[in-house]
Amino acid sequence: MKKYNSISASNDAGFTLLEILIAITLLAFISLGVVNITDNAVQTKERTSQTNENNLQIETAMARFEWDFSQIYSPLYFSNVMNMNSLQNGQNTTTTTPGTSQGINNSGTPNNNQTAQPNPVLQQYYEQLISRFERNEHFSAVSSEGYPIPRFYSPEKNVLEFFTASSRRKIQNQKQSHFAWVRYTLADQEQTEEEEQNPNLPKSLKSLVRYFTADDPYSDKRIDTDDEEKVKGAVLLRNVEKIEFQFWDPLKRKWETSLRSVQNGENIIRGVKFFITWYDSFGTKRTTARIFRPLWPPVNPSDINSGQVNDQLSNPQGDFNGTL
Repeated sequence: MKKYNSISASNDAGFTLLEILIAITLLAFISLGVVNITDNAVQTKERTSQTNENNLQIETAMARFEWDFSQIYSPLYFSNVMNMNSLQNGQNTTTTTPGTSQGINNSGTPNNNQTAQPNPVLQQYYEQLISRFERNEHFSAVSSEGYPIPRFYSPEKNVLEFFTASSRRKIQNQKQSHFAWVRYTLADQEQTEEEEQNPNLPKSLKSLVRYFTADDPYSDKRIDTDDEEKVKGAVLLRNVEKIEFQFWDPLKRKWETSLRSVQNGENIIRGVKFFITWYDSFGTKRTTARIFRPLWPPVNPSDINSGQVNDQLSNPQGDFNGTL
């Protein structure tokens, strides 16, 4: 009879129960580590995506405001208010040719009289133009070239309405202008189910809304936020606690909380500081502050007819240069 080696028979029998239990235990620890690493990676990705979404919302809102405000428009950035006395003086200006008694008016044509009479038709037109834009809510006067001067509007710290040339989209067969009125303010919002379940979100939060109208930029009335046909409203940021606008005063070289505190602030703005306090999707309270300025360079426009600077609405020296 053939005899088998006991050691060889034992090796051919396979793993023992103890070896299998040890292998299963090691495999369980390895699997648990892989699951934890994967779960942490997924949570990190979700948090990062949510953080990026929160940052994108505030950056989009600020970029939208910067686009509008950088192209804020007023003829006072390069001109002065129309002065009827100055216009008449400019029309009456004559020169006398040496050796003759005949005058030459400022258009270069001979004139038998030393003083030319103002054009009554032109004078009447200027008077009508001034009366057209000096008694309404959107405009305060006209410039020396006859351009209407917008009246910027900020009755409260959380409201700013201004005239801008940022309108670029044209709709076929509709009257649209590059000029438009925009208003940034807060509006009531309805909380979503997810926001209602978040205990870190107060119940009285609002939304930052941009109201925009380009259909009739020379309208006499302020933006009517209830007129949805003409005025478009877009929510830029939700869960806002408060916003505040401050305006740069080039004379005092400091920020003011009211346009009326700045000399001629309702007609020409040199800089805006925009504060926003809001809650992100994690329920974290955040505050953002940015400084914006128009594209117009600081100049002292001269009165073409009188040759003098209009002290009433000219831009004083010491203009906003971005420093606080």
